[in-house]
Amino acid sequence: MAEKPKEPTQLTLDLEETKASTSAKSNTSSYKVVLKDDAAQTPSRPAVRRKPSVNTRSMTVKISSRNKTDSPAWKPKSSTQTKQGGVSVRTRVQTVRTAEQPNPHLVQTHAVKGKSTTVARPKVQPPPIGKRKGYRKSKAAMLLIPLLAATLLFCIAILWWVISTQRDEYHVVMSPLVEDRAVIALNIERGMTARSVSLLLQQSGVVEDAQALLAYIVENDLATILKTGSYLMNNTMSFEEIGKMLTAEPEMVQLTIPGAFTLETIDAYLVNRLGFEQGTFLQSSHDLATAYGLSFTEGWLLGGTYSVNRQRAANDLALSMHQAMLEEVRKHLSSPLLEQYSIEELLIIASMIQAETQDVSQMPGISSVIHNRLKNNEPLGIDATTRYELNDWVNPIPTHALETKTPYNTRRRVGLPPTGICSPTSDAVQAAFHPADTPYFYYLHDTDKQIHFARTYEEHKENIKLYR
Repeated sequence: MAEKPKEPTQLTLDLEETKASTSAKSNTSSYKVVLKDDAAQTPSRPAVRRKPSVNTRSMTVKISSRNKTDSPAWKPKSSTQTKQGGVSVRTRVQTVRTAEQPNPHLVQTHAVKGKSTTVARPKVQPPPIGKRKGYRKSKAAMLLIPLLAATLLFCIAILWWVISTQRDEYHVVMSPLVEDRAVIALNIERGMTARSVSLLLQQSGVVEDAQALLAYIVENDLATILKTGSYLMNNTMSFEEIGKMLTAEPEMVQLTIPGAFTLETIDAYLVNRLGFEQGTFLQSSHDLATAYGLSFTEGWLLGGTYSVNRQRAANDLALSMHQAMLEEVRKHLSSPLLEQYSIEELLIIASMIQAETQDVSQMPGISSVIHNRLKNNEPLGIDATTRYELNDWVNPIPTHALETKTPYNTRRRVGLPPTGICSPTSDAVQAAFHPADTPYFYYLHDTDKQIHFARTYEEHKENIKLYR
C-alpha cells in the first residue's frame, strides 16, 4: 500500500550577526544561519523512519556593507562560506563604488577633471580692416558687372534693329469695318426644301434651332422662293437677315476683274461701281479665308468676268473668284512641280508673274527665271513684291525700301513672299505650274515693255546698258 505523502517541512531562516575576528577585513560581516522547524513545536504523528540522507543546500546572499571605506582604491567582491546543520551558506559582500572611483570595467580614455578645472583659450586677434579677403573683390567679380551691362546693351540694340527693320508679315491690314468672325460657306442646291435648308444652317452653326428658323420661314411665306447658290453666313445673323439673303430677287450684274488687281483695288472698284461701303469686299475676302481655312486670300482669287447678285455682290464676287481658281488649279494637278511646292506657293508665283507682265507670251520665261533662282536658293529680286508692300505701283521705289530686309523685299530675302500680291489670270497660273525650260536667271523690260533675258549677271549688266 502506498504511503501517504508527507507535507513539506517549513524551515525558518534566521540570520545572527557574529563578531568577526580582528584579522578579518573591516568591510566583511559574518552571519550565523539558524534553521528552525516550526512543525516540531506542534504535536504530530511519529514520523516513519526513513533512511538517513544528507541534503546540501547552497545559497548566495548579497548584503551591502553598512560601513563606507575611506580607501580610494576599489575593492573586489568578497565572500564567506559557513556551514550550519549540513547547509552550506555563502555570503557575498560587494562594496559600493563612489563617483570619484574609476570603473575598472571601462577603458579610461581621459583623466577625470575636477569641477574647478578651466581651459584657457587663446585670444583671437582679427586682421586689420582692409586686409581681410572678404573686403577685397576678385578680378572676375570686378569684370562681371561691366560684361553683363555690355551684353544687355548689345541685346537691346539687336532687338531695336529687328523691330525697326522688320515689317508686318502681311500687307493687307483689315479695315476698322472688318471683323474677325466665324463665317460658314454654304451651298443651297436645287431641290432643297425649307426644312432641309433649316437643318443645314443648324448643322453648320449659323442658327441654334432649326425648328425656330423653319417656323419663321413658313410664317413669312418664304419657303417657296428660296434661292439656290453659294452663301457666306455667320452665327450672328438674325432670322430676318437670313430670310432676305436666301430670297433676294436676282438683280444680276457683270463685274470684270482684270489680272493684277489687288484686294484693295477690287474693294475700291465695288465702291465706285455699285456704291458699296469701303471695306465691304475686304470683309468678304476675309470671311472667305475663314470659311475655307485659307492662310491668305490674295492670290487665291482668279481674275476674270463674273455675273453676281447686285445685293450681295461682295460675297458673291469673292466666292465666284475663289471657285474659279479652284477649277483652274484642278487643270494643272499633273504638274511635276507639285512634288516640290504646295499649291499656295505656286499661286504666289502666279501672282508675281501676273504683276511683272501682262503679256502672255512673256509669262513662261519669267516663270522659268523664278524657278531657276528658287532652285539655286538665290534672291528673286522682283520689284513687284516691294511695290505691293508699299502699295505704290506708279512712283519709283525708294532706295531705303530696297535696302531694308522685309518679308516682301525679294532683293534682300531668299524665297517667296508670305502671300500672293495680286489676282492672277489663268495664263499666269498656267505659266507658274508649267514654266519654260531655260537657263536664264535675269530679265528686264525696256521702255517698250519688251523683255530681255540673261544667263549671268555680266550679261544682265550689258542688257541694262543697251535697253535702259
